[in-house]
Amino acid sequence: MPRDTAFLAGCGAAGNTMLPVPAPSSVWLRARREFAVRRVEQLPLRARLLDMLDHLNRGHMLALMGSTVPQVWLDGYPDVALLAGVLFTYEYVQIAGRHRENPHVVYFTLSDAGQRKLREGRAWWNGLSCWQRLRVRLLG
Repeated sequence: MPRDTAFLAGCGAAGNTMLPVPAPSSVWLRARREFAVRRVEQLPLRARLLDMLDHLNRGHMLALMGSTVPQVWLDGYPDVALLAGVLFTYEYVQIAGRHRENPHVVYFTLSDAGQRKLREGRAWWNGLSCWQRLRVRLLG
């Protein structure tokens, strides 16, 4: 599916609107500390996570905002905070850059691990029956 936003890494608008992050390790440390989750065998809210990965794959960006109490934002997903820890812990996202005027806003795009998980998730989802899909949507 083609990307549907103008913010593509390394070209066009993204190069003009974002700056490099001076200390990526501190951003990762803050994100993992604030949205900490343990690694688990079965990911929570699997259908919703698959939807978010697909949304990120289409070119949308996850924003990490704030310095004292970080918040995450993803257009169309008000519940992204529920799965932000999974995205950061499993490194399904990567740092794309920071906002030009506000250094406390860092943007993330889908990483190679996230693309791999999206492919695996699509294959898993397509193998489910209608009732199994409904159960996953309702019960996680």
